[in-house]
Amino acid sequence: MKQTKFIISPFVFLNHCAAFIMLAAILFFSGCQKDPKFPGSGEGGHTPPSQDDATVATAWYKLQLRMILQSSPAKSNLATIRLFAYSGISLFEASRFEMHNSKSLQSQLYEMPAMPVPENGKKYSWVVAANAALANITRDIFPAPNAANTASIDSLEKIYTDSYTSTVGADVVTRSAAFGDSVASAIFNWSKTDLFNHTNDPYTPPVFPGAWIPTPPAFAAAAGPHFGDCRTFMHSFATGTTPPPPFPYSEDPNSDFYKMVDNDYTISKTLTADQKNIALFWNDVGVGVGYTPMGHCISILTEILDNSNASLATADVAYAKAGIAMWDASIVCWRSKFTYNQIRPVSYIQAHIDNAWLPLIGTPPHPEYPAAHAFITSSVMEALSSVFGNHINITDHTYDFLNYPSRSYNSFEDISLECGESRVYGGIHYQPSVDVGHAAGTLIGKAAGAIDVTR
Repeated sequence: MKQTKFIISPFVFLNHCAAFIMLAAILFFSGCQKDPKFPGSGEGGHTPPSQDDATVATAWYKLQLRMILQSSPAKSNLATIRLFAYSGISLFEASRFEMHNSKSLQSQLYEMPAMPVPENGKKYSWVVAANAALANITRDIFPAPNAANTASIDSLEKIYTDSYTSTVGADVVTRSAAFGDSVASAIFNWSKTDLFNHTNDPYTPPVFPGAWIPTPPAFAAAAGPHFGDCRTFMHSFATGTTPPPPFPYSEDPNSDFYKMVDNDYTISKTLTADQKNIALFWNDVGVGVGYTPMGHCISILTEILDNSNASLATADVAYAKAGIAMWDASIVCWRSKFTYNQIRPVSYIQAHIDNAWLPLIGTPPHPEYPAAHAFITSSVMEALSSVFGNHINITDHTYDFLNYPSRSYNSFEDISLECGESRVYGGIHYQPSVDVGHAAGTLIGKAAGAIDVTR
């Protein structure tokens, strides 16, 4: 059965989101004037002088991923996004001095306070500073850490502290750790005003034809209905949504809306083995099973850094831009979801097409449009292309431990597109929601990628 493709006209997108697109155009052309691809070893990039590799950074992100995977009950996706977002900025600010002529993100991120600076004429280990910063921000931001989490954090921090004490001396380690601590403390205090604590304030879903309703089997309440009110990192995205869904709600079999939903239903009946594998590979949820959608992005980045023997300077920029992109993309996505409140496929199909139908993967408890995984993953992959270049061969081994076949890609764009399509194959999103999520996420990722990290 041939899959129906729904294409959102760029002219429709422009008409509904002129300011959003204008901003993207400004960012794009400013990026053309000053190459943002710093640092990196890919297309258009270069690597700054650095004596340290990325191991300290990747070790901390691997620990965060492991803590997320083993959490029971599972941590919310939104809390996970927040962890990665502030971790990336903490890492960058604590060890950005690995780079030539680096500058703080403070002047480019909304309401970010001035960051601590190292003492002139004093020797520092930026590995130790990064270690301290990531240890403390993980303690502060990881949601409800248990005793095992705390022990793991303490243990990893001690490994680096002890190792570097024997090589650079106790005075340097103490000074460097104190600097990293001060960075993490400043960023954690800043995070307290981002309104995340109001994400799940009381909420009553609107009622209208085609409105989102809780979905089977759990029929859970809406997740993060006020997340769209959180402070973005880039002020340009502090307000605004994606354009509205392209098709008005209808139960008429001849309508565009019905055909859009029926496309999901038809695909679900004719899935190939590879399409099923794609849907499961990008499902990313479940205790002991999934790293969360944003965790999957971080896993890919970590694998790239490991495989390329990247410098700490490269990791600083890559994790920071990835975190900035995913945070802002998630906020705009959620703001859009709870503006339009579009019904999920399972609710419509059971009511109007097949009352026994269920999707291949579980439906998340929030409105359908736009598709969050496509939105967030596209933002991160676009941001990473500013560091490594888009044309990079990647084999994703994130779920080798589940015996899922690894998947290979020729570009970050390929990752974004496959991730989006996985939600159609899984039966939880319509094609236009994936297409808009990809387009909007790419714009935000381009903005994050254009952030200048050097003077």
